[in-house]
Amino acid sequence: MSVLEVSMALLIVSVAVGGLIQMLTMAAGHRRTSEVRRLATQELANQAEQIALLSWDQLTPEKLAERKVAEPLLAAAQSARLSVALVDDAGPPIAKRIQLELTWNSPDGDPVEPVRLTVWRYPPMEARP
Repeated sequence: MSVLEVSMALLIVSVAVGGLIQMLTMAAGHRRTSEVRRLATQELANQAEQIALLSWDQLTPEKLAERKVAEPLLAAAQSARLSVALVDDAGPPIAKRIQLELTWNSPDGDPVEPVRLTVWRYPPMEARP
């Protein structure tokens, strides 16, 4: 083998390894992004379950504003923010619409598409007109 052949082989291997490293880096970034989105979706589901346990009278904007983001999501996305909006629907039927939204920024600081969930709550049967 001549020096030229060895040099060409090293160049080809270097390009292949460089491409592989770039692909692995991109795959790791996508995995982290999907993991944070999974945690955000799970967090909203947990928040909705906890809100479902509140009585009709406890469903107030002040009470819902006390909701905080759980630690597992904050560990993955420190900028995660939970917003909860309560809308009274006069009906019929009478209901309270609770809109949950989680927002956060990517590691680069760019905003990520938020995760949203809407829950409707209806008064107990004995309290309905």
